[in-house]
Amino acid sequence: MGRRIRSALLFAALLVMGAGLSAAGQEPILTFSLREESIAVAQGETAVAILEIENDSVYPADEIEPTLTSAGITLRSEPAEIEVLAPFASAVFALVIAATEDVAIGTTSRIIEVVYTYCIGDLCYQIAEEIPLAVTVEPPPVGPVEDPIETPVEVPIVLPTVSRTPFWLRLGGLGLGLVLLGAAIAIRRVTNKRWPVFAVVGLFAAAGLGYGVVLDQHEQAQGIGAVLCTSCVGIEVAQHGDPDLSPAGVAAIEAIEQEIELLVFYAEWCHACPFAERMVERIAERNPRISYRFVDVEAEPELAETSGVIRSGRTVVPAVLRVDTKGIVFGAENLEARLIELLRGAP
Repeated sequence: MGRRIRSALLFAALLVMGAGLSAAGQEPILTFSLREESIAVAQGETAVAILEIENDSVYPADEIEPTLTSAGITLRSEPAEIEVLAPFASAVFALVIAATEDVAIGTTSRIIEVVYTYCIGDLCYQIAEEIPLAVTVEPPPVGPVEDPIETPVEVPIVLPTVSRTPFWLRLGGLGLGLVLLGAAIAIRRVTNKRWPVFAVVGLFAAAGLGYGVVLDQHEQAQGIGAVLCTSCVGIEVAQHGDPDLSPAGVAAIEAIEQEIELLVFYAEWCHACPFAERMVERIAERNPRISYRFVDVEAEPELAETSGVIRSGRTVVPAVLRVDTKGIVFGAENLEARLIELLRGAP
């Protein structure tokens, strides 16, 4: 009985952890920092700002793109976006900041906006981060000055995560561990005592944990463990393929007698949006009283914001909104049942 109780408590804890992780999935996964928080640029000239990016999560970030649009201070040209930044990887953007000839001289604060997307299971998020940059505009130089900025600097440089410990040092540590373990086994055979083996194993476990903390790998392990926990309770289930309505679902849909309009919010970068779109199409085919319209969040951001799909620069899709009740469903998991519940809701 005690074992069953402990198993039940463990399973409940996993559910709570998984649910919390799912609810917090809209949080940013990238961190941004400017190598220098201020730059100086002359009127009609350019300067370079180095933007560093770190992905400390277990999820890849897609379509990372910085922009700077303000009066008199812009990017000389939009840098090529980073299509994918792998988990625990880093990257650098060299941003070419240009000042127009008529921009006012002095120091002002400008905002670099970086937009990227990532997906967890059947939910996809678009995150917009704002990084402040102090720009000091100076008078133009006297005489001709050659522009030192070349085109290759505008291409993002992706820096893979590498080990900071030399290979020979890691190999030497392994060899020392094997020697100590062999000595402990020899002592155990002579004295018939187990504590030397346990002491060596415990020593290397502590050393391994300390080594991992020094390399910040404890955060990686925590993130990986969280994903495994979320997956084991069935939260992270991506929906693909062509949806089929169940017989009970068809009966419930055909029984609806009121006129209902649905807005289906989607984005090109959303992996699960096609599944949600086809599910709504199947439902509408079963009942002519149900109409729908697809809304591209990139093309109609104001409608997406007033509908709750975009909040504080965070975009969550797929999302299906019932127009009259303002009820909304996110994601594609168990979508048939949740959409039927949405349709059955009183106006």
